[in-house]
Amino acid sequence: MSLLLQIIFLLIATLILVPLAKRYSSTTVLGYLIAGLLLGSQGLGVIDDQQLIQPIMYLGMIMLMFFAGFAFRPQKLWIERRSIIKNSGLALAVLSLLFSSLSFALIHDLFSSILIGCMLAFASTNIVQQLLQQKQQLNTSFGQASLASLQFQIFVTVVLIALFPLLEDTASTRHGIAYFAAIIATISGLFLASRYIVRPAFRYLVHRKSIELIPALGLFVVLSVILLMEVLNIHVLISAFLAGLLLAETEFKTEVARVIEPFKDIAIGLFFLAIGLSISLVPLYQSPIFIFIAILVLVLVKALVIGTIYYFQHRRMENSLLVAIALAQCGELSLILFKLAEDEQLLSKDLLQPMFLIVVGSMLLTPLLYWLMHSKILPTIQKKAPITAAEVPQHPIVIVGFGRFGQVIGRALHAQGLKFSVIDSNQPDAEFIEQYGHYFLDADVTQVENLRAAGIEYCKLLILAIDDVEDCMNLARHLRLNYPDLNLFVRARDRHHAHLLDSLGIQHVWRETYASSLEMAAQALIETGLSATDAHAQIERFRTEDQRLLEQQHGSHQDDDSVETYPNAIAELEYLFENTKTLSQDRLNSNQNEQSDANSSNETT
Repeated sequence: MSLLLQIIFLLIATLILVPLAKRYSSTTVLGYLIAGLLLGSQGLGVIDDQQLIQPIMYLGMIMLMFFAGFAFRPQKLWIERRSIIKNSGLALAVLSLLFSSLSFALIHDLFSSILIGCMLAFASTNIVQQLLQQKQQLNTSFGQASLASLQFQIFVTVVLIALFPLLEDTASTRHGIAYFAAIIATISGLFLASRYIVRPAFRYLVHRKSIELIPALGLFVVLSVILLMEVLNIHVLISAFLAGLLLAETEFKTEVARVIEPFKDIAIGLFFLAIGLSISLVPLYQSPIFIFIAILVLVLVKALVIGTIYYFQHRRMENSLLVAIALAQCGELSLILFKLAEDEQLLSKDLLQPMFLIVVGSMLLTPLLYWLMHSKILPTIQKKAPITAAEVPQHPIVIVGFGRFGQVIGRALHAQGLKFSVIDSNQPDAEFIEQYGHYFLDADVTQVENLRAAGIEYCKLLILAIDDVEDCMNLARHLRLNYPDLNLFVRARDRHHAHLLDSLGIQHVWRETYASSLEMAAQALIETGLSATDAHAQIERFRTEDQRLLEQQHGSHQDDDSVETYPNAIAELEYLFENTKTLSQDRLNSNQNEQSDANSSNETT
């Protein structure tokens, strides 16, 4: 079969399977793996040309390490080193020891067992990142803990790659102290080059208004680093990692990321595609029970060790389970190390073939475990016994919604020594406020029974600070009907939301970002030449006028208060500009002249 036809088959399989995998497993990595398995010699047998598969694999490995370097944060790793070593470092050490012991019990080869045990301790960086991103959990505490662990694992992987030449049976110029001295000197030289050559080069392009040449400069940096490493006989994967890190350490990282981000998924997918094409299913046919048991043991042992260590460090059961499931698989770091071990002839092919299957099997199992954890296990754990009347807090203030808006309110109340209750289902880590005498309820704010559990019967002031308009309106209606005497402060997302709240007779409404926007506008007026007194007077004038327009708009939309029929943002903005009263032209010119005179006076002085 011609090379062009094989590439076309690869593209067809990728275009079909990757979107399906993203839809049903929330990750594209498995789509590339399945596409490779389907087209490989163990599947349909469409592609079995090693002269095609091997270049794809090595290119994928290089791209994977490049993007790992680009996302690597050495400063953050150093700042959080104690926490990372206590969590990730300890977990890696324990897992390596356990898997080495299990391997030695099976193959009776100490050296090979140690290698296998260390390599099986790593997780899949791309699967975890994609799952967290799809579930919008990157900024959660367990998401950040998982990412920090992955960063540490990437660092350890680079160190192991650097150690591989020392494990060969033959001696070469790369071995020994000279080899490590070359690596350290090269890394130091690269960071000096970044400061005194790469960054000035990027600034030069920006100053010359040649931003379109940034991709060319980035490519030049990458190729130069790889060439330098090749001259020094340092592994190409280390050079790819350092090249990505070098580009990430410049202030123009955003521009570089904008160029390379569209190619990230397919570039990394090449490696998984090649793994699927080259993997052998013979061990699965010969001993399927052993392979399945090995996959389950691998996942269970990793989940148990990681979850236990994390729990004893943080005492949070839910987060411990989530971190354990997220990092319970093996992944591309293990596959890269196994592939290098094969190239260096450190492990036999008979050992590596079942290892590849076990790693891939754990990856395929991860989305299912992730779904079970979120849909079955966590809801069961989160079910709490009904709160008795004696346990209901009697705080006079209840804050519903504890995001960026509600947190500022809570801090201000806490600073005054006032006690309050909080209801929020998206901030489980906020329960620490209970140690200060407040009450936190991790529950759905739209459920009426949760309001009672938070002590609404004793509440005198309820602050409704959730950002979802429909949930806010439903809850506001319920409160107005069932608690008409309750003093209600409500956060409005925008002007239309304020209209809807006003139609319910709610008097105390605050539009988010409104006060800070006016404060910045006042400072802008001062910068244009107005005195502080005049600037604040003009802002008060604008506030009064804006309130008049808000009431006027409310009257025109009273008949139809649905979100869907409200004018779009641009139409509303056009209406506001048209109806906002401005200064007369003479007064405007006078203010501008005063500003010019003030500037001239400053220049003379």
